[in-house]
Amino acid sequence: MIVLICDDDKNCLSNEEKYIRDNTEAVPECFLGGKELLKRLSAGTEDIAAVFMDIELDNSENGIVVAEQISNLYPDIRIIFLTAYSLKYCEEIFLAGKNLVPFALVDKQNLDVNLKRAMDKLRTALDSDKEKSRIAVTVNSETLFIEPMQTLYLESNAHTLIIVTSGENKSVRSKLSDVLEAFPPYFIQCHKSYAVNIHHIVSYTTKQIELDSGVIIPVSRKFSLSVREKMLRHECGI
Repeated sequence: MIVLICDDDKNCLSNEEKYIRDNTEAVPECFLGGKELLKRLSAGTEDIAAVFMDIELDNSENGIVVAEQISNLYPDIRIIFLTAYSLKYCEEIFLAGKNLVPFALVDKQNLDVNLKRAMDKLRTALDSDKEKSRIAVTVNSETLFIEPMQTLYLESNAHTLIIVTSGENKSVRSKLSDVLEAFPPYFIQCHKSYAVNIHHIVSYTTKQIELDSGVIIPVSRKFSLSVREKMLRHECGI
């Protein structure tokens, strides 16, 4: 589990990183500004459970605005705000926008206690997500339980469908179109033999898609327009 921390105060950032590294199983990655954080997210979101976002950032950046961008682009990532002025920002945070639903608020005045509460809440939510996130794929009386977010892509090879995940791959004797119906809409078909998880795409052209695992997936002419449209909608948070 990875958590990203964005705080322009180097001392606070160091304390936040140290607490999470020393007291939880999470791996913290630290950023001093929103642009740097967004660049990291654009490189891939696998295993990122939450973003800890300071509200008052340098260079006229607003942490709430950055958090809204993250929520639009990556709705599965939880936002946890950091501030020493919780009363001042409480209303603005929780009424910021329809696409931003903060997961927690950490008051820096009692950092360790409040970080512990937030991390305990996050761990409980992730455990619950894991139970709910599996889907059942049934083919010819055989049922496989799959975690879609851990699935990178689906590949049809002859009469076998390979479900490629970040862990162990699985295969069934089925057509891509039959199994794809069971997966969430963030899986997009780009070729008669391939469908990819949009959250693992790092770049794309009219001819190919590159995943965060380094795998290159072909895009056929038939699907190139729909891939482009879905990617644009995803990038714009629509």
